[in-house]
Amino acid sequence: MGRHLDRAKAFFGRDTNGLLEGGRYSLLHSRSLEFDDLRPYVPGDDVRDIDWKATARSGDVLIKRFVSEKHHKILVVADAGRNMLGLSPSGERKADVAANVIGALGLITLRRSDQIGMVFGDSRGCVDIRLRRGETHLEYMLTRYLDHVRDHPGRSDVLTQLRWVCEHYRHRHLVVVVSDEPDTGERLDAMLSRLTPRHDVMWAMTADHPIVSSTDDDIGGYDVDGGAHVLSGVDLGFDVVAAYEEAEEARREALWEAMTTRAVPYAVFEGSRGIRSGLVGMTGVFARAG
Repeated sequence: MGRHLDRAKAFFGRDTNGLLEGGRYSLLHSRSLEFDDLRPYVPGDDVRDIDWKATARSGDVLIKRFVSEKHHKILVVADAGRNMLGLSPSGERKADVAANVIGALGLITLRRSDQIGMVFGDSRGCVDIRLRRGETHLEYMLTRYLDHVRDHPGRSDVLTQLRWVCEHYRHRHLVVVVSDEPDTGERLDAMLSRLTPRHDVMWAMTADHPIVSSTDDDIGGYDVDGGAHVLSGVDLGFDVVAAYEEAEEARREALWEAMTTRAVPYAVFEGSRGIRSGLVGMTGVFARAG
């Protein structure tokens, strides 16, 4: 594997079993005549797939898993704008966390030889990498993405990339958006109302490093988008820090409501070490949605 994909594997691991399975969104396995193996039952699975003999022997409800006869199409839509130059709570650049998330998604596709493509960019436009398979293709995607972020990116606006998908991808895909936490409001709601009827959508969000951690914090911040410096907690004082924390809580609630209303599973990643648990949780919700 290439260095970018190897880095993603270091955080995600090798085991991709059990991801994106169950319900009507069985992306890695579906009913066919070729038996694969057994796995524990999860809500949303078809009860016709329960292996009753194996269940009786083990004491746990086990599901027959079949090899998929159909390869699937996964489209990553990624923000490659200036926002991704910021730091995540782990201290990593958000672009590096995002690349590791994308690499982990690619590792999931390798086992089933699913097709994966990518649309990324900033407010100025999009780069469209068509769907293909294989490690070389995945490494190419990651290299192009990181090169764009590191080479004078424009202002972040992932809705520009989502608009491109709405206009150019007519057939159904699993669309996985990778960006920072989006601003809620009419623009986001209008875009999701166009996107979700046509595609299955999940959203992987890279968290921002807190602007202010406490009134004891004497280190200021920096806005990578606007270029402005941010005062420290000591300089801002208790009232301003408290108002900031209240606004952050309201923002998180609004984001949850926006995604839940449109039935978009999402996960917030504070660093690369949380990639596996975040993807397992997000894809588990998605798999049981049917």
